[in-house]
Amino acid sequence: MDERIRAVIDADFFRKITEYEHGPKLFLRVMNELNLQPVMHEFVAETELNGNQYLQKLLDTGMVDVIRYSDYLKEEDKKPYENYFREAFERINYYSFPKGEDPYIYADRGESLGEIRSLYMARKMGCPYFMSDDADAGTLTRSFFSRKSGITVQTLYEVFVLCRERGTSLTWKDIKVTATNAMRTRQKKLNMLKEIYGNSKEHEKTDLKR
Repeated sequence: MDERIRAVIDADFFRKITEYEHGPKLFLRVMNELNLQPVMHEFVAETELNGNQYLQKLLDTGMVDVIRYSDYLKEEDKKPYENYFREAFERINYYSFPKGEDPYIYADRGESLGEIRSLYMARKMGCPYFMSDDADAGTLTRSFFSRKSGITVQTLYEVFVLCRERGTSLTWKDIKVTATNAMRTRQKKLNMLKEIYGNSKEHEKTDLKR
C-alpha cells in the first residue's frame, strides 16, 4: 500500500524543476525524499504539458498519476464546481468566462486554467500540497479555500527550503542548476537558498572530502 502523501503538481512547477536538468531526476528525488506521490489534473497533463517528453516518461511508468474529473466529481458536484470555476476565472482574469464555452475543456493561454482546476481537485481529494510557481495559485487559495481546507501552496523555492528543513540528503550542488536558472530574477531568494544550503567554499571542500 502506497503511504505517500499526494501532491498536486502544476505545469509551471514541473517545467522549472525538469527543464534545466534536462530530465525528471531532481523532480523524482524531491518527491521521494519528501514522501510525496505526484498527481496532476488531466487538463495540466494532457493540455498544458501535452508533448512534454519528461512528463510522458513518468506517465508511461506510472510515476505520476493523472486525476480525471470522474475521479472526484459526482453528478451532484458538477454545478458547484461550474459555479466555482466561473467565479475563480473572473477573479483571476478580471473578465467573465466566455459564454458558450465548456468549463471542463476550455483551454487558452495565460488564464490560470490549470491552477483553477487543480486547486478544486486538491480540495475535493484531500491533497494537502499544491506545487505551483504561479502567483495566482496563492490568490485563488486565499479567495476560495479556507485554512480548514488544508491546502498549502508550495513554490519551487519553498519546496527547496522544505527539503532542507526536513533533513533530506539534497545539497546545494544537487539543486544549483535549477535554482540558479529558475530564480535568476529573484536574487534575494536565490541568495537565501545558498545560505540555507551552506553554499560556501568551505562546505564544498567538506563535501569533496566525503
